[in-house]
Parts: sequence; structure tokens; C-alpha cells
Amino acid sequence: MDNLTHGLLGVAIAVSLAPPEARGQAAWVGFLAGEFPDLDVLLRSHEDPLFGLAMHRHFTHSLLMAPVIGCLMAWLVMGWQRMRKRKFNQRVLVTVATVAALSHGLCDVWTSYGTRWFWPFSDQRVSWDLISVIDPSMTLPLLVMVVVGMIRRSKKWTALALCWVLIYLGCCLVQQQRVLQMARDIAQSRGHEMTRITVKPSFANIVVWRVLYEHEGEAHILALRAGAVVEVMGTNRAKMIATDQVEGVVAGTMLAQDIERFGHFSDHWLCWHPEKAGILGDLRYAVKPDSVSPMWRILIERGAPHAHVRFHTFRQVSGQAWGELWKMICGNR
Repeated sequence: MDNLTHGLLGVAIAVSLAPPEARGQAAWVGFLAGEFPDLDVLLRSHEDPLFGLAMHRHFTHSLLMAPVIGCLMAWLVMGWQRMRKRKFNQRVLVTVATVAALSHGLCDVWTSYGTRWFWPFSDQRVSWDLISVIDPSMTLPLLVMVVVGMIRRSKKWTALALCWVLIYLGCCLVQQQRVLQMARDIAQSRGHEMTRITVKPSFANIVVWRVLYEHEGEAHILALRAGAVVEVMGTNRAKMIATDQVEGVVAGTMLAQDIERFGHFSDHWLCWHPEKAGILGDLRYAVKPDSVSPMWRILIERGAPHAHVRFHTFRQVSGQAWGELWKMICGNR
């Protein structure tokens, strides 16, 4: 999720758990612990463009690291309180900070990027694909309730904020299951046997969803709108590319290793860019839900087998693409 949501959720959890006399300090420690894991974005390498991609949502987001982060953030707030000669409850601050740190990893698991929740015991990237990384429909009410709760010093409002998050996630799950069933029905009507399937909400909403399912080496793409009924807003398909079958790439080279790393990150939903030669993309993400033009891509330079690949993030999307997404959300084909 975005950093605003992480911070608000950390505050709501900390204030809801803390006794009245410790809620101000708990809010600070909850905010810090809720934000701290995303400092992994500072882990970058000029030589290896995929290093930052691999390290984001890595060890700082794991269940094992939450108590460490909680203790560290509580120590910072307690040190600040000592400087101000204020009393504090160490047990309360450590407890709420740890729970807030746990909430960060859980919050990211709700999304589809993938979080190494079980590090160091597993390298699996856990993702439930329930909600977009940014979703104003959940975050804005959360913001209002947490701010009101802090102004009024009211636990009731922060508890309501947590209830709202649970209710919204329940709606996300219902929408996801509706779309999943529709996708299965469509595949069956086409006579397709799905090797695997993934269902993800499109950007900033839970109305229009992007569905990928694999059949006989092809990724079939569906843009489905889950309104009063689930309807098809667009379809597409792309040939899947296996990481060990990229033509002209020698096994064991740095190029081959980087392709495998990118494949692991993308859960092996890889395809060639339809318009740009040599560009291998992560098919899971596109602004337009039925597009085959991935947002995250690597450049395959076969003439430089011992150099790291170049990673491209295409975040400057045309107004037309946003307009088409909005039309889908509104139900206009």
C-alpha cells in the first residue's frame, strides 16, 4: 500500500491498543513503525538495476523483523520522551510498535506486488491480490477517522477506522471472487484449460479487474467490470515467454541470471512488448486492464551477455489510457 495508508493504519492500531494516558506517544510510535519497513526503497545499486526491485518488500517486511522494528521505533520514542523529561510505559510502546510494524507487512500482502512475509525461511512473494497499491476509497475514510480520533483523543474513532478497513477488504474479497468465477466461466466457454490464473484490481479501484490465465503457452487477458453484474470490458492475449527459453541468451551468463530474477519477481508472467523489440515485460501490470503493454520491463541486450539488464518503469502514462480506464469503471465500453 501507499505510505499514507501505512502510517494511518499504524496510528489507528497503536491508539486503539494503548491506554488513555499513553495514546499520544502510541500514535507517534505507531506511525514510525508503520512507515519504517518502506525505507528499503533506499537499498539501490548503480551497477545492478534489479537489486532495488528485489530488495523492496524483502526482509524489512517479514514477520520475523516486526519485533525488531517495533523495539527500535519504541526506543526512539522513549529516547525522545526522556529528553523531554516525560514519563512513558515501555511495555505499551514496544507492544503497539510491534503490532504496527506487523500491520505494514500484512497491508502489503493485501496487494499484488508480492511481499517476502516468511523471510528468511521462504523466498516466496506472498500476495492476496485484493486491493490496488493505491486505493482512495479505502484510504480517504481512514484518514478522516484517524484525524478525528487524534483531535478528539478518542479511541472510538480509531477503532472505527480499523473496522472500516476490515469492511472494505471484505468488499474487495467479494469482488475478487465474483470476477474469478466469471473468468472461469469464460475460459470454460472457450474450451480452455487454465494452467494458472491471477485476478488483480486495476489501479485505484475495485470495480474493474485485470485477469490473466494461461492456456497452452498463451496468457489470455480479460478486463472485467464487477458492477451489479460482472461484464467483459475488453480482451487480449500474449505469448508467454519462459526465462530459460529466451532466444540468443546463453545459460549461466549475467544476462540469463537477470532474466531469471525478473521472472521470479513477476511470478513468470512474462511476454515480449508488442511494439518495442527486445523488451521483456511483467504482464501482471498495465494501466489499461486489457493491455499487453507492461508497465515494468527489462531490455534484453544479447550483445552484452555479461552486463546487467536495464530496468524500465513506465509510470508516465498517457491521458488516453487513464481516460479509457475511467470509462471502464463507469461502465462505458
